[in-house]
Amino acid sequence: MARLFSVPLTVTAVAVVAFAAAPALAVPPGPDPAATAAAVDKQLAAENAAGPKTQSADAVGDLAFLRRLTVDLTGRIPTEAEMQKYLAWPAADRRTKAVEEFMGRDQFADRWAVFFGDVLRVRYTIDGGAAYQAFIHEAVRSNMPYDQLARKLIAASGRAGSQPETGFVLGDEADPMALTGVISQVFMGVRISCAQCHDHPFDSWTRQEFYDLAAFFGKTRRVEHRVKMQILGVFLNETQQTSIMWPPEDKAKGKTRKEVKAEFPFKLDEGDGPNKHLARLTALRKARDAEAKAKIAKAGTSVDDLLDGATTKGGKKDELDVTTEAKAAVRKIDLEGDLYRASDLRRRLAEHVTNPRNRFFSRAIVNRTWAELVGRGFVNPVDDFRADNPPSHPKTLDYLADEFVASGYDFRFLVKTIVNTAAYRRGHLPGTVPVPERMAAEKAFTAAPVRRMVSEALFDSIVLAGHLFEPKHRPGDNMTTVVNYVQVAAGVKEDPTKPGAMKGPEMMAAKPAMAGGGYDLEKGIEVDFKNALKKKDDLEVDKMSAKSSEELEAEMMMKNGSMKGKRVRYVTKEVKTLVDDNPKFNSSLRMAAPAPVGHFLRVFGQTDRVALDERRDHSPSMRQALMMLNGKLSNEAARVGPLEPLYPLVAGEKADLDAAIKLVYREALTREPSPDEVTDAKAVVKDAATPLDGIADLRWALFNSNEFRFIP
Repeated sequence: MARLFSVPLTVTAVAVVAFAAAPALAVPPGPDPAATAAAVDKQLAAENAAGPKTQSADAVGDLAFLRRLTVDLTGRIPTEAEMQKYLAWPAADRRTKAVEEFMGRDQFADRWAVFFGDVLRVRYTIDGGAAYQAFIHEAVRSNMPYDQLARKLIAASGRAGSQPETGFVLGDEADPMALTGVISQVFMGVRISCAQCHDHPFDSWTRQEFYDLAAFFGKTRRVEHRVKMQILGVFLNETQQTSIMWPPEDKAKGKTRKEVKAEFPFKLDEGDGPNKHLARLTALRKARDAEAKAKIAKAGTSVDDLLDGATTKGGKKDELDVTTEAKAAVRKIDLEGDLYRASDLRRRLAEHVTNPRNRFFSRAIVNRTWAELVGRGFVNPVDDFRADNPPSHPKTLDYLADEFVASGYDFRFLVKTIVNTAAYRRGHLPGTVPVPERMAAEKAFTAAPVRRMVSEALFDSIVLAGHLFEPKHRPGDNMTTVVNYVQVAAGVKEDPTKPGAMKGPEMMAAKPAMAGGGYDLEKGIEVDFKNALKKKDDLEVDKMSAKSSEELEAEMMMKNGSMKGKRVRYVTKEVKTLVDDNPKFNSSLRMAAPAPVGHFLRVFGQTDRVALDERRDHSPSMRQALMMLNGKLSNEAARVGPLEPLYPLVAGEKADLDAAIKLVYREALTREPSPDEVTDAKAVVKDAATPLDGIADLRWALFNSNEFRFIP
């Protein structure tokens, strides 16, 4: 019998096969991104011609385009090697090649998982949150069709973590009223939440319609599986009885309240006849289904065959335990009774939301993605579609949304189309242009608004330009004494500055004198996306904390109550620690989100992803300036280490200051310096104690420049 896999499947692998998106298949081509982009530009121009004349900005230069594209597609600036490779391509097609190159990078999934994390308010702190974050990352990586992703999120049931898509509903505690506003605003770009308490004051939505939509969630429950006081699992379940009744409690006044029948209040597009984009979608999916079935038939292997051949990690079959459970899960056997009951109501809602004739659904994600890449949407705010807030270019939006549907809801097609448009490649108008004229041009998409990098891209760009993804000093070559102040229980005789001096309750009682400011270099918690999905309930994370091992042990002892009932008076002690000052960073795009309050990412705009209406704040602040001027990240990135390419140009036998300055500019700003900039840079180096210090000062200055933080 032919096999689908060349190696035996483990049970874990079977679980991943059952859960993950369908594997990529060779399918008939959908719409062409380049041709679609040209049509978008043509439609934009036609709609602009019908309105007032606006100024136009030229397209950005080649290197500015490379920097913009790399930041938008991979979440960081280009490397020196990528810049040289780009310039080596023929000028006529280097931009097209760059789009293909960076669309295919693994970092594309990292960058756009952050985008979806914001839209869906993914939080690793919720039930199953780490697996949910990993699920969204995998959906982007595998290019799961957007309508399929939405259906999974809306209709999911089961155990948090084991069924990671349940994180969407569990993120709002399975609250029907909250989820009604979320579904409408996230997936259809309509703010219906006001209608929960009264008819919408600025739109046509009624309170009855809100309750009709809420009824789809009326039987959904968050269930905790407990043993004594310990929560062993959280489940998303469906019950027999709804919690949505009409009239509402504040209007009942003794009236008999009845169950609300679930109704979808958004009108579907009937059209005047067959819509061509819908026919193309149907043809594309029929062809894909036929090819998938042909592949399976040719292989001659069923899912049951794969499961029967599954082995445990030890290489032995375990038919009575894990394999049996995996079989049941794939075959949808209800092993746990009501705990795993699927939601028919939410399945129906998912079908309504993702119906190809529901233009709200396709317009909403197209508008969001356009705004993320171009700087503003056709509708602003991006989730506030209503009659008195119409799209600036309705025909362009509809055309792009229809092509997105015809592509099979292919998100990569959408991104590739947008970055191929002339609108995406526009430059900025100079500051001398009056504000009203500049705003009119930006609204017409004939000039690009100024955009600051999202906080994750700024963080990773500093790390990249400062060569901090790998150690840049040899082990032991950069030993530094770090001074910390801790509070120690009064009466402790041992010297807390000596390693291992504080033990037991005395060590437990020691704590930092001040919060923050530790030697953590603004790191965070990195999520291992692969293991988060494979192990689901056993997330492996690398916790990079400012706390010492003694402090962590102290906290653990405090949790265990070893000092219960004791009153402790503290005195402050100075603790000096010799550390190897040789930092290495991981990508912030893969950190557990949201980051802690006060972290670099939060200071530069990442939200806590709780409030539905909260948006990233790109406004400058004093705290941002201080963090860039004095923070560990920017200062460590500025230092020149002997293991990076810049070092021999500054301190080696063949030192070349001009070459060093040019390399610093290319690595930080993706361009060559002007002659005046070279002269100024030499003056900076000359004024420093050593050439290495001078180059570090130059780097630090570039990291703090607007040119570094803002997208060209």
